[in-house]
Amino acid sequence: MTVSNQTETDPPTVLFEYPLQENIRSYLRLESLFKQFNRNHLASNKDAHFLALKTLFEILEILERGDTRSELIKELARLIGYFHALEKNPQVDTSKLDQFLKQIQRLQQWTNNYKGKFGESIRKQPFIEAVKHRTSIPGGSCQFDCPDLFLFLNKPHLQRQNALKQWMSDIKGVETSIEVILKLMRDSAQWVQQTAPMGSFILETAENPIKLLRIKQQGQLDIFPEFSCGKHRSSIHFMTFNQQRKKIPLNSKVQFELACCN
Repeated sequence: MTVSNQTETDPPTVLFEYPLQENIRSYLRLESLFKQFNRNHLASNKDAHFLALKTLFEILEILERGDTRSELIKELARLIGYFHALEKNPQVDTSKLDQFLKQIQRLQQWTNNYKGKFGESIRKQPFIEAVKHRTSIPGGSCQFDCPDLFLFLNKPHLQRQNALKQWMSDIKGVETSIEVILKLMRDSAQWVQQTAPMGSFILETAENPIKLLRIKQQGQLDIFPEFSCGKHRSSIHFMTFNQQRKKIPLNSKVQFELACCN
């Protein structure tokens, strides 16, 4: 979920996204973690750099257990084929298309040439192994439990930043690939104004497989959607909270914008 506010007087816009495919679910999780890492890495204080390090561990864990590499190879190849087909369209700006194709081809080449699982060389570093293990234990980041981390966090902040940047550079291609794939997917869908009578909305998906659902609401910070998605149809149920902060169904009409990305 993201919240934006154009001006101080405009009502806030709330954006929800829900993946309908497992690889998109992984991409969204990694996108969120990469953003967290970048925010904390750019800071200069110890706590932010500790959070950046823990975020890096989460990224490495996802990349270790998933098949992100094979999924990225397939998706980048699909995009290359799609944009090659657009070259025959006389209405397409071929110079911009050529630049974009070259970027995707570079990402595909990087992905194909990467040796082993993403992040394997980072995971094998003694410092990363030691700190990752200790910080997985509640309270394990204490100085007496993890002197490696204690010494790292007491280095000058530029040294810490450079170390974090160096570790992330090994998997930078993953971040860029996911960023490009998700941007293209999001940009391909049109926003459509919809109404959910009594707080529920049914979406038929049998003839048009959808990868990602996006819902945009204005000025409704106490309402959120829950999704129930199947092969042939998806349901969106809008929820709210009662005074005890227990979520309950909303039984009134809801206006929202919907984008279906495929």
